[in-house]
Amino acid sequence: MNRLGLARRLAASFALGLGLSSSFFSAPAAAADPPPKGDAKPADSKPADSKPVAAAGATAAALAPTTEAKLPEAAKPGEGIVVRRSVRRYTLKECLALADRNHPNLWAARARLASVHAQLDEAKWSPYFQGLGANATIGVIPPLGGTPYYGATPSVQLNPSFNQSFLPFFQFSINAGLPLYTFGKITGYIHAAEAQVRMNEWDLEKYRQLVRVDVRRAFFTLLFARDALYIADEALKGIDKGLAKINDHLAKADGGYDEIDRLRLQFYRDELVARTGDAHRGEDAALAALRFLTGVQSSFDVPDEPLTRPEIPVRPVVRYLAAARVLRPEVSYARAGVAARRAQVDIAEARFFPDIFIGANASYSVAPNATQQTTAWLLDPFNRFGWGAALGVRWNLDVLPNQARLAQAESQLEEARAYERLALGGIGVEVETAYAGVNEAKIREEAWARNEHLAKGWLTSVRDAIDLGTKDERYLIEPTRFYIGARVAHVQSLMDYNMALSELARVSGLDAVAPDTGPGGG
Repeated sequence: MNRLGLARRLAASFALGLGLSSSFFSAPAAAADPPPKGDAKPADSKPADSKPVAAAGATAAALAPTTEAKLPEAAKPGEGIVVRRSVRRYTLKECLALADRNHPNLWAARARLASVHAQLDEAKWSPYFQGLGANATIGVIPPLGGTPYYGATPSVQLNPSFNQSFLPFFQFSINAGLPLYTFGKITGYIHAAEAQVRMNEWDLEKYRQLVRVDVRRAFFTLLFARDALYIADEALKGIDKGLAKINDHLAKADGGYDEIDRLRLQFYRDELVARTGDAHRGEDAALAALRFLTGVQSSFDVPDEPLTRPEIPVRPVVRYLAAARVLRPEVSYARAGVAARRAQVDIAEARFFPDIFIGANASYSVAPNATQQTTAWLLDPFNRFGWGAALGVRWNLDVLPNQARLAQAESQLEEARAYERLALGGIGVEVETAYAGVNEAKIREEAWARNEHLAKGWLTSVRDAIDLGTKDERYLIEPTRFYIGARVAHVQSLMDYNMALSELARVSGLDAVAPDTGPGGG
């Protein structure tokens, strides 16, 4: 079960614990009063550093967990000194920056991007170094004398023998071929490599947006779980107060109370305590997910703040559709794929034509044991120096195989164009679906805010009546049940609203649409 499903189950669990059906949570509300934290709220509930991290490349010192040693004022003899390590509270923007820098999927995508950058450099330089090569040989030969017209040395003299005086020889040659015009082959390879770089850049952005959605989901789930625990704590305090008064009346043998009233309230209390296990599990799972996503494995926490309504205006859907066609990574990835396939078609067409190049060669040989030959009609392999350059043409006449390669490249280009049309059409469906989810979550959150406000007023009026003596504690059960249900549903709708905006930011490519925990949104 994913974290969002766990959060929904948590809300339903609270509803069932209070005797409400799951359909009671089908609609939202205006931001409710923050739940009283009481002693359960840590003393350092404010974020350690609420300044947002602007980029994933922020320095490690700025995001490193802060520690402090707390020493007792007066330690008695024999008592040890306890050193407590404080935790660093990371805001949502800091968590996003850490995830951008540390997530393994992003590291892998950056490595792939570096690899294709190297392939681009290879495509730029490889054609000019393919014909460049050098050879060197060193060895020993026996004495070789005479000329081609007077052979003073028989051919058997070249065979090695131990009764001859050998001397060393050395040979070195270098060859180079510089392409002058290839009818588009070199530019085709370069354009294909550049398109591959763009594809991997957008692939990195796609993984980055997915990681950011995961971070936001885990962050909001953690806040929701803690808000649910605060609500349960507040409800338990009110129930305990009512139980204490009922027990006092029963001890005094008050005729207006009986054991059924106490058992009913005790049942609701135990049911609520049992349902808090889901909140604790959701809190632990979300915190573990955030530690993994950010790469901070110790002294990690988030600010102790309630979920709030994101103050981000919802624009017309046309704006998000237009942004998605430009900013969505999948669309840009498909466009780069079309460019790469088109470059491959150009390469296949250019292979029907020859390559025009200029070639050069230089060689040097020296062998003291061999007589140097001076005639130009014979190539002296032992003592000479020479160089030369010429204009050449290289032409592969594999016409029929290349025609098959061209047909294959054209088919792949048509496939890439189809994927581009699929991406453009698919993102429209995703944007409109996410937009509808935002509107639904917004309406539900506003409705539950109003419902919570009404339930709180109902509960407050009953408490005032109890204090005045016009009603007794038995009247607390129903308003308490509805208030807790409305408040949990409102917190659930707040998380859903934040996650709906986060999903809209992902499918539209506008990350500014995604919310932050503070006023003004992301």
